[in-house]
Amino acid sequence: MSEELYDEFGNLIGLPESESSSNDEMEASHTEVAVRQPGLQEVFGEDVETIIATSDAKDISEPIVEPDTEQKFKVEENDLPETFYSKDYMWNMTFLPSKVRNIALVGGLHSGKTTFLDQLIHETHNINHIQGKDYRPLRYTDNHTIEIKRGISIKTSSMSLLMPDLDQKSTVTHILDAPGHVDFVDEMSVAVRLADVAVLVVDVVEGLTKGLQLALDHILLTNTPFCLNISKFDRLILELRLPPLDAYYKLRGIVHEINEYVSSSEHVKSGSYTRQTTLSPALGNVCFSSSNLNSCFTVRSIAKRYLKNSKVDLDAFATKLWGDIYYIDQKLTIKPPDKAAYAKSRSFIKFVLEPIYKLVTATLTKSPKELEHYLEESHGITSIHPSKFKLDVQLLLKEVFFAFFGGVCPPFVDLIQQMPSPEDMNVDKFKLLYKGNASDEILSHIEKCDPNGPVIAYVAKLIDSASAARFYAQVRVLSGTLKIGNSVLLLGENYSPEFTDDMKVQDVRRAFLSCTRYKIPVEGIPAGSIGLISGHDIDVFISKTATIFDQKLKSPTLEIFRPLDKISKPVFKIAVQPANPSELSKFTEGLKKLNRSYVGSEIKVEQGGEHVILGYGELYLDCLLHDLRLLYAKLDIKVSDPMARFSETCLDMSKVKLVTESANRKNSLTVIAEPLEENISRDIEAGILVPSAPPRLLAKKLRNDYGWDALAARSVWAFGPDETGTCILLDDTLPEETNKARLAELKESIIQGFKWSTREGPLCDEPVRNIKFRIIGAHLSINFLESNGAQIIQMSRKACYTALMIATPRLLEPVYEIEILCFSSVLPALNKLLDRRRGKITNEAPVEGTPLYKVYGFVPVIESVGLETDIRMYSRGQAMSQLVFSHWSVVPGDPLDEDCFIPVLKPAPVQSLSRDFTMKTRKMKGLDDEPSLKKYVDHEVFEKLKSAGII
Repeated sequence: MSEELYDEFGNLIGLPESESSSNDEMEASHTEVAVRQPGLQEVFGEDVETIIATSDAKDISEPIVEPDTEQKFKVEENDLPETFYSKDYMWNMTFLPSKVRNIALVGGLHSGKTTFLDQLIHETHNINHIQGKDYRPLRYTDNHTIEIKRGISIKTSSMSLLMPDLDQKSTVTHILDAPGHVDFVDEMSVAVRLADVAVLVVDVVEGLTKGLQLALDHILLTNTPFCLNISKFDRLILELRLPPLDAYYKLRGIVHEINEYVSSSEHVKSGSYTRQTTLSPALGNVCFSSSNLNSCFTVRSIAKRYLKNSKVDLDAFATKLWGDIYYIDQKLTIKPPDKAAYAKSRSFIKFVLEPIYKLVTATLTKSPKELEHYLEESHGITSIHPSKFKLDVQLLLKEVFFAFFGGVCPPFVDLIQQMPSPEDMNVDKFKLLYKGNASDEILSHIEKCDPNGPVIAYVAKLIDSASAARFYAQVRVLSGTLKIGNSVLLLGENYSPEFTDDMKVQDVRRAFLSCTRYKIPVEGIPAGSIGLISGHDIDVFISKTATIFDQKLKSPTLEIFRPLDKISKPVFKIAVQPANPSELSKFTEGLKKLNRSYVGSEIKVEQGGEHVILGYGELYLDCLLHDLRLLYAKLDIKVSDPMARFSETCLDMSKVKLVTESANRKNSLTVIAEPLEENISRDIEAGILVPSAPPRLLAKKLRNDYGWDALAARSVWAFGPDETGTCILLDDTLPEETNKARLAELKESIIQGFKWSTREGPLCDEPVRNIKFRIIGAHLSINFLESNGAQIIQMSRKACYTALMIATPRLLEPVYEIEILCFSSVLPALNKLLDRRRGKITNEAPVEGTPLYKVYGFVPVIESVGLETDIRMYSRGQAMSQLVFSHWSVVPGDPLDEDCFIPVLKPAPVQSLSRDFTMKTRKMKGLDDEPSLKKYVDHEVFEKLKSAGII
């Protein structure tokens, strides 16, 4: 019979079981062959346990094969790596603040900060890093898996190194590698807060970018000294192939561009920035580096190379290696016979660029033997092993230039030694960050920077442990030594002498010098240094920043160090919730850890109960959500569509004076609103006008710089919604009409109501901006029970709302400034892309010496979702963009217009956008009713205003 009629068990296919079994018996009787199935033990053996399952072991919702989940999120060394110096010796040197430098590496995206730090690490560590075929850099300070995968830094990393200078004298350097992407400006702010000196790292091709401008603005605001590192100078030779003269002009152009930007800053013009403002290699504050050539040099290090056995003054010769100084007939002169004819004879070209060009050409073109002979005869280089000359040309260039320049560390250390030490910067750093007026005792300890004094320090941020279960506190010590076992006074961000709840005595359990992928355990962190500490509840108590004092200094006059300054506004937001509602407690714990880890993030709970996360951009929130899902909450979450954070303002002065009564009708307040001058709002946000200044100084500045009359300048009560808010409350009441004494008694309650109203506006509970609220009338009961805080605060809030609603209220949306680096061929596509998103290009200019263009424009934040991806896709990778918050712009349309057309599931018309955004924001927040003046005035008053055409 055909085998196709039977299945694998010998049963006839298609027959009932009984019939099949009878046929089997008939076949067996005819053929006399017994078919026996082997048992499980015969198949698998007696030593294998066999289990017969009668039901599925997994639920139907669980996959049979579980996907691989990432368990390790940080790369860390298992043991302390070998260094070419003693770690104990480095720690002992930290007790000499004059031998310590705290450096922040800041700059634009991909400007070469991390790879430059790699050079310093390679030169000080015995790290056996195997280069791949693509010769990717080590990026040692990028230890988070997101940083490694994306190839960018997202967190500020710290590296403590002991490095020699040109005279082989060692200096301890705490280097902070700050991210260059504009979405992570908060981390850059942390780096500047911890450091004493900022090193600007600039790509030699791209020059001054938006990321570097943000860094410079913050450096000038905080009065931080800075110097310059022009990186990737090899691109001038290997990529752009510029001749030496053009390369010199390119380098000089970068220095001039940055100097021009610094000199045009308001901080420099006003005199608030008191440091050196001019950058020049001749001044010793500029160096040049290249990670591809494994080299770094200054004009001083070049001069030392030429003057090895000479008695010529080193510094005098170094200053002549830059600028319009010419080398003619073996003499240096500033007056050549013909500048145009002798342009190529500049000293920098002759002594620096031409030898570099010749060295590159020889390495690329000569055979190994010829190159070895050339290096020995022309440059006296004999330190390269013969086997190295057979390496790939990329690795050979590194070997040759390392031998030529003699290392990266000495020139860089020689550069930063010209900059201030912790001893020089301690008092300035303290005065900048300390919130109150310090006592003479505290100031004396800060000034000494004494490791043996009482402990005074501040926590700038929290850093994840390897398991992400706990945090280390990153501290800068200003006085004393944070020793293991010390009990210190820890003050949180909300501490004040009046409310001392946010204060705790904590024990320091462990202390470390941070080196990113490993930590050096030490007995303490002395004054002038940066390190990590941990304790039983330190990371639980601290939310973002904190202040540390010795218990001996316990006093009611103690204040805290200011919370972190936000360079840019977190205007991009999303709503999140757990996919499984029963995991809400685990989700909220994850949010708390997320808030500690990302210093610039804001997490709020809306009135409707949903959790909202605010950040700087798409990339920022993408990294944040990755850590929330996999690192902190470890659960599935639901994420809303991205939204923008709006604000509210007015266009005109209040049309009429409306009297607002308290709930018990025993008090009344009359407030009018009008737009605040743009230059005042701009200067408040730039830190030029400081609202927290003493009232007399503030009044003088308003009178002299902004043209306010003396009465108005002296009448400023408060700024809202916080100390740096752009809403102002003024007392414009007349003494003959108002009981000024009673008004002064209730001043604090009125200010609280004003701040409440500007924190949550009447249109959609968003902050209010750029409005001047003037109190022009007040009738307040002298009975305390009739004019208590509950009555006055509510009345003040309602009065501000009323004034705003009859002053042509408008919705403000945040606008990004976009910077695009691209080729000229993609410019038409960029115009179309931005036009579709209500954006525009405002400026485009070629980058000197390159085929690139820099394009600047604006696009609303709410329209920017996916824009960077679209630009890369439409330009086929020939354009790279960055978006940074620029300003607030009025949304087209009237938010109170109930008759405007809003289509369903379609984009709203331009004139309906304001109403559309207002209603959708209210719905998202759980505010179902419409914004209207009806809520704040009586029905009769409302009808009169409507009949008069005022509303």
